[in-house]
Amino acid sequence: MLLLAEARWPRPRYEIRRWSTVFPLGMTAVAALSASPATGIARLHTLGAVLLWIALAAWLLALAGFIRKPGRAPGGTG
Repeated sequence: MLLLAEARWPRPRYEIRRWSTVFPLGMTAVAALSASPATGIARLHTLGAVLLWIALAAWLLALAGFIRKPGRAPGGTG
């Protein structure tokens, strides 16, 4: 759903709502990694590992956008 929403309503510039995409990616990765040993489904671990790297990349991109955002006050407030 996140990929469909991003394709349908792209946000090419940084905005605070970008973090609402990053957070579910990380939580889904953690859920898959945690559920794998409990259920014995090895594919969940693979899925979780892949999603974890995707989430990390999305987090780094969102952080870079936040740092580069014009109009931020010096010191990171605002």
